[in-house]
Amino acid sequence: MASPLNRQHRRTAPYVIMNNHTQPPSVAYSARQPDQEQLNNAENGIQALTNTPLQQAYQEQIEMPTISLFGFVRRARRTLNITGRLRRWMRRNHERHELPQRTDSFLEKFAPSTKNQLIQNEQSKIWVVDPSKPFYYYWSSVVSLAVLYNYTMLIGRSAFLLLQHRLLIVWLIFDYLCDTCYIVDTFIQTRKGYLEQGLIVRDIAKLRKNYMQSRAFILDIISLLPTDFFYFIPKLYLLPALRFNRLLRIYRTFEFSDKVETQTNHPNVFRLVSLLIIILIIIHWNACFYFIISRWIGYSSDGWVYNMTTPTANTLTTQYLYCFFWSTLVLTNIGEIPPPETDIEVLFVTADFLTGVLIFATIVGNVGSIIASMNAVRADFRQKVDQVKQYMVFRKVGKDLERRVITWFDYLWLQKQVANEDIVLGALPQKLRVEIAIHVHLAALKRVPIFAEAQPGLLVELVTRLKLQIFSPGDYVCKKGDIGKEMYIIKRGRLSVVSDDGTKVFVTLEEGSVFGEISILNIPGSKTGNRRTANIRSVGYSDLFCLTKQDLWEVLAEYPSARDTLIERGKAHLRKDNLLDEEAAQLAQQDEAAIPEKVARLEGNIDNLETRLARLMGEYTANMASLGQRLQTIEKLADQRRGTLIDDKPSRKNTLDVTGVGTNEDDV
Repeated sequence: MASPLNRQHRRTAPYVIMNNHTQPPSVAYSARQPDQEQLNNAENGIQALTNTPLQQAYQEQIEMPTISLFGFVRRARRTLNITGRLRRWMRRNHERHELPQRTDSFLEKFAPSTKNQLIQNEQSKIWVVDPSKPFYYYWSSVVSLAVLYNYTMLIGRSAFLLLQHRLLIVWLIFDYLCDTCYIVDTFIQTRKGYLEQGLIVRDIAKLRKNYMQSRAFILDIISLLPTDFFYFIPKLYLLPALRFNRLLRIYRTFEFSDKVETQTNHPNVFRLVSLLIIILIIIHWNACFYFIISRWIGYSSDGWVYNMTTPTANTLTTQYLYCFFWSTLVLTNIGEIPPPETDIEVLFVTADFLTGVLIFATIVGNVGSIIASMNAVRADFRQKVDQVKQYMVFRKVGKDLERRVITWFDYLWLQKQVANEDIVLGALPQKLRVEIAIHVHLAALKRVPIFAEAQPGLLVELVTRLKLQIFSPGDYVCKKGDIGKEMYIIKRGRLSVVSDDGTKVFVTLEEGSVFGEISILNIPGSKTGNRRTANIRSVGYSDLFCLTKQDLWEVLAEYPSARDTLIERGKAHLRKDNLLDEEAAQLAQQDEAAIPEKVARLEGNIDNLETRLARLMGEYTANMASLGQRLQTIEKLADQRRGTLIDDKPSRKNTLDVTGVGTNEDDV
């Protein structure tokens, strides 16, 4: 057995004993030197190679001597450790270099100030609650249940002592579960994000500061005060009223109610249920106050307080039901109660009467508003129907047509299609309107063969142009020979292709069928001349999506390549049915090919005309300036001559008086 000294010598000596001879190691260890890219990265601070796990493993490997067979296990374990460290180092290095670089200057305004902070935030994945996400919505419902529990049970247990003592352990468990819920909610409020310049704030320090500066923080802190410590006072032992500070978190219930009213598909029903719950809670609190006042005055002391002399008066069910019944009578003012006899009883009943008046007014107002909101669509629809009826009576429309109009309105109401889509969606931004149109119409538009492989941008533009049209039984959607101005996609119903006299049915078009798409393309060489080739009649009520020719060509003006592709597909469809005149199509194609040359020539002529017009305008301006100068010169000469004539007139008059001979003015 080898001594410890020999084992240490074999572990540390640079040579080992083999075949009774001392030999140098037969295996030379080497390591790959770092390449130039790694050195450059080290100089730039991206990757440090001085103390990395790679170099440490390399140093350890160099220092390892040639070992004997007895150290094989130790060498294998050390090799595995080195391999694991290398893998971990490579994984960290890879993740570090794979971090996305944020180059957008706008996003940098909301990013951390340094790269180190960015890397830290990316890796730590800080948890921030988005108020618009489902998690916060469901968590608010849990908090609201805790608040409603406190609002109903704290006052009930304070009034009815039998309720408090029979289930004391249960109430304590529920109380501290609600406290736990309050504590967790306070933490969530410190992580609740808010919008700043359109982006959710994720800075924990800013979120905490925003919460602590709000009024909700004060209410939350007060609601979490450990008032349960007063339980240890003998006179206040397990008194539920000490926990009334928990009621201050009622604002969370109102917040949840607003969210539900916004997100539910039946807001009027929710408003009605919420109003009913509020009324029941008010009646419940008033019943509890009545029982507390009766206990304070003395049971059965007069006719107004609670009577304990009956056989069943001591049961919890009887006590609560009678108090609730009494509270309902007082607050609704619909029944008679024993008159109050003491001042406290009078004050309490008076306050109840005033509260009842307010509750009754609130009920009438809210219920009326809810019913009006629920019937708003029906009332508006009925108003339109009445207007149409009055118009048909005034114009003396036939009974058959009047019956068809009324039946059409009934179909609209049964199919829930009374709302105007343009008015309903008008409040939404363009982006959301497009997304809704894509969700509603895109699947139907892709059924059209010529649009099956169209550009996504073209389809997005077209889905916003689709309009819903409803046809009654027997209505003709189109007739043979009509100019095609629309294409149709059958959403619901059936259409029949019939003969000219309408007696023979050739084929029936089902839901999803498409027709009229060729006529709106204006394909040159079409033998039909973009006219309808069949009579199509609605069998029952049919809902059709319609796309007009004008809307299609307005969209195709922005997609010239898609326009050419659609026309070629339309030509292929016409060739298959032998409805394409190849010569006319070829001539039209040549004319279309010559259009750019004609346009270029026309643009050249326009340029020449503009040049000549500019030159003529310059000459005209110069001539007008010259004429203006000449006119000014003539005016000056005329003014001077007129002044000379005025000065010479008195002298000529004096000469005439002396000599008697005058000079004719015309000679002058």
